[in-house]
Amino acid sequence: MPLASHVAFSIIRAEAASSVTKTPTNPFGGPVSRNVLACLFSFGLSVGVLACSSSANPPEGGSGGQNSGGSASGGSTSSGGASSGGTTGSGGTSSGGSLGSGGSSANGGSSAAGGSSSTGSGAAGAGGGQASSGGAGGHAAGGAAGGKNGGGSGGGQSGGTAGTTSTGGAGGSGFNPCKASPCVILPLGDSITHGFSSTDDAGYRSALFKLTVAANQNVTFIGSLANGPTTVSGKTFPRNHEGHDGYTVTQITGYVPPAMSFSTTPHIVLLHIGTNDMTSNADPTMTANKLSTLITNLANAAPDALIVVAKIVPLGYSNNNYNSYIAKIPDVVKAHSGQHVIMVDMSTLPTSDIHGNGNVHPTDQGYADMATLWYGAIKGYLPK
Repeated sequence: MPLASHVAFSIIRAEAASSVTKTPTNPFGGPVSRNVLACLFSFGLSVGVLACSSSANPPEGGSGGQNSGGSASGGSTSSGGASSGGTTGSGGTSSGGSLGSGGSSANGGSSAAGGSSSTGSGAAGAGGGQASSGGAGGHAAGGAAGGKNGGGSGGGQSGGTAGTTSTGGAGGSGFNPCKASPCVILPLGDSITHGFSSTDDAGYRSALFKLTVAANQNVTFIGSLANGPTTVSGKTFPRNHEGHDGYTVTQITGYVPPAMSFSTTPHIVLLHIGTNDMTSNADPTMTANKLSTLITNLANAAPDALIVVAKIVPLGYSNNNYNSYIAKIPDVVKAHSGQHVIMVDMSTLPTSDIHGNGNVHPTDQGYADMATLWYGAIKGYLPK
C-alpha cells in the first residue's frame, strides 16, 4: 500500500480508538465532533484511491489513450482512427493506408507512407503505426525493385533499365542494285563478251542465264548487239549485249555515257575489257588508267548499279604486258570501291579453258567457268 494511504488509515484508527475512552479534542481547543471524524475518514480514503490510481498502467493508446483521444488522436480508433495514427491511421485507409499514398498502388511502403499504419512511434497512438515512413516498397513508383508504374528499376513503363525492345531494330538497309524484276544486266566488253568461238555464239551469257533459270531468278540482258540462241533451259534467252569484236578500252568507252546514252539504265554491269590492248602491246599503265576512266563514266551514268570488273582471262600464251596490266586492275577497282565497284579474278582460269594457237577466246568450258565466276559475284542480288 502506498505511504500516503497507510498514514491516512493510521490516523483514522488512532482517532477511532481514542474516541472510545475519551472525548475527542479539537486542536484549536474543544471536543472533536463525529462530523470532523467522518471528514477525516473520507479525506484519507480519497488520498488512498488517488494514489492507487496514479500508479496503475496508462491505458493502451499512446498520448491520448481512449480519452484525448479515445476516438480522437491516438487511440485504437483515434485521430487517427480512420484518419491519422492508430491501427489504420495516416496511413490508414486514408493517406498511406492500404489504399493511401504508399500502399499497393502508391509510392512508398507496402501500405502506408509509411508502414502498415502510420508515421511515428508508439504501439497504436498518434502516429503509432507498426512500421515507419517508407515501407518496403509497393507496386507503385519508387518500389524496392520497380513497380508496375513509373520509376522502378525495371518496371513495365518508364524508368525500366532496359526494354524488351529498343529503339532501332535487327538490320539496316543494305545495298541492292536490282531495283525491279527482272534485274537488268549489261554485258560490256569485246569479242569475249560477244561469245566469239563458242558453240552457241553466246559465250558466258548463255551459261550465266542457265544458272539464273536453275535458281528461279529473273534477269535480262541489254545492249545494242544481239547474238546467241533464242531459248536457254526452256526460257526465252535475252540475246542483247555490248560486246564488240576487236575493241580496246578506249573504243568501248565510246559506247557508254557520256559518249552514248544507255537505252535502259543497267542494274548490274559485267565488264571484261583490255585483251585487245594487250595483244597489240599497248602500255599496261596507260590501259589501266583508261580502264579507270571507263569505270568512272559508268558509275556516273548508273550510280546505283553494281559494276563487276573482270581481271581478264589468260591469253593462252606468255605476255609480259598482260601480266603487268592484270596486276594493276585490283588497285583500279579499289580506287572506285565507294561506287559499288567490285572485281572477279578470271586470270586464274586454266590454259585448257583457252583455245590457244593465237586464239585468245575461251572454249565452251572456259565460258562456262566465266559464267560461274560472274554468278558467284551477283547471285545474292538477283530477284526471284
